Amino acid sequence: MPKCEVPVNEKPEPILGAQCDIKRATVSDLFACPEITELLQEYADQSSNTELPPANPQQEIYMRMEEAGFFHVIAAFRGRELIGFAAVVVAVLPHYGVPVATMESIFVRNRHRHYGAGIKLVREAENLAREQGAKGLLVTAPAGGRLSLVMPKIGYRKTNTVFFRVL
Repeated sequence: MPKCEVPVNEKPEPILGAQCDIKRATVSDLFACPEITELLQEYADQSSNTELPPANPQQEIYMRMEEAGFFHVIAAFRGRELIGFAAVVVAVLPHYGVPVATMESIFVRNRHRHYGAGIKLVREAENLAREQGAKGLLVTAPAGGRLSLVMPKIGYRKTNTVFFRVL
């Protein structure tokens, strides 16, 4: 996987003409990126359910799911710097008997959000889901978060509300 070459203090260029690359990756590829620890911490700070223990990504579990064929990773790069990722689970819903994809995670670092990486990650997740035979893509978003505002603007509709209770 690429190494970080973009200085942290570099001022992002305007969205016009800005580029980012979206690539499918493996769990091992993602965890080999030097930016992964910082990126996952920023993701946890912004998106974690505060009623659960602190985020503790389980690389081995992700790898087992990937080996089983139902966990997929998509990475976003700005130059050689990892700036975001999406993780997609594709499985047959027993009640319907058809495969459906679920966006397990999606995140783009704050300072890189104006490059369009988030929408590009969603579009690549849709492509991946179609290739896997999925009939749709489910995306959950933190209540009131930025993703919950973006998804309706790119063709998604609210179909369910997710509830959580500490046990």
